[in-house]
Amino acid sequence: MIFCLDNRVHFKPLVPHLTSEALEAVLRLPDGAAPTGRRDLTLLVVLYDTGARVQELVDLRVRDIRLVEPPTATLTGKGRKVRCVPLMSRTVELLRHYLEEKRLTGSEKADHPLFFNSRREPLTRAGVAYVVSKYAKEVEKEGKVALPPKVTPHVFRHTKAVHLLQANVDLIYIRDFLGHASVTTSEIYARADNRMKREALERAYAPALPKDEPHWADDENLLSWLRELCR
Repeated sequence: MIFCLDNRVHFKPLVPHLTSEALEAVLRLPDGAAPTGRRDLTLLVVLYDTGARVQELVDLRVRDIRLVEPPTATLTGKGRKVRCVPLMSRTVELLRHYLEEKRLTGSEKADHPLFFNSRREPLTRAGVAYVVSKYAKEVEKEGKVALPPKVTPHVFRHTKAVHLLQANVDLIYIRDFLGHASVTTSEIYARADNRMKREALERAYAPALPKDEPHWADDENLLSWLRELCR
């Protein structure tokens, strides 16, 4: 659904998520020259790449990250259920530099929070939400790409799921990746993808239909033929 607010274009999909263009726009913004910017970029990339719930992200400890082959992140979800998700090569590279910069590579740091504030305390859910919102608002100010009305950490989770589905990944795998108890929960992404495809087709195919309907009642020859046909 497309709507306007204060002359800005927004979209309200069935599942709020970022398009590939919007995600790239957000990830371009953290300042790579500053420690906080490098942390924020790593956080955003891990949030997207793992499809983690915000609580799963703030609960991550250094020991939960495996950078050797096969690289994975171990997430502890609802009901203390644990799952391992793969990490992409770009994420591994960012995490390796991040752990070295934050001096988290020693075995004694295994239980240290992966993401933390200036007091070396774990980032809170609100802290992660602030980081996400800050960069989303900057993208919105630029006005170059459409964003959902509100971008939260959970929107990154939705984004990963939608992108997996668009890459033809099976719903069973998406269920396991996201830690859903049932594939039924994951089916919302299939419905969202079908709707997006239908709307794209409707935008691409606009048949030239006549604006005015024919006035059959004014065609006496046609009416006479129909009357004869019905006898």
